[in-house]
Amino acid sequence: MEIERHEKCDVVVLSPKGNLVYDGAIKLECMLKVLCEDACAIILNFRDVKYISANALGSIAYYLSCFREKQKGFKLVQTNKNIKKLMDITGLLRIVEVFENEDEAMSSIGPRVGKLEKTFLWSGGN
Repeated sequence: MEIERHEKCDVVVLSPKGNLVYDGAIKLECMLKVLCEDACAIILNFRDVKYISANALGSIAYYLSCFREKQKGFKLVQTNKNIKKLMDITGLLRIVEVFENEDEAMSSIGPRVGKLEKTFLWSGGN
């Protein structure tokens, strides 16, 4: 199992190659743990993934919540129908956005608003 990594702007794109089971699931979890601290947003591209284990699915759910807690983007792209069905059954599909390609996912992330800007916007600008 190989996981390619590249960056577009402030977004890290991870593209696993092969099935996300055993070592692949562990490798993905380790990468997500580091990225949760460092990256502004993440896109998981499942173009080359046919099967995903319960462990990998659990890691995705856990780190999705971590990214949300830190107000960082977490998107999925190019999931096959079997992975979508599994995510639907587990309820994950209700809380994660899935896109057809990386460009659509990138445009959904939008500009980052810092803490100072949020304070200013929420206070009415006065």
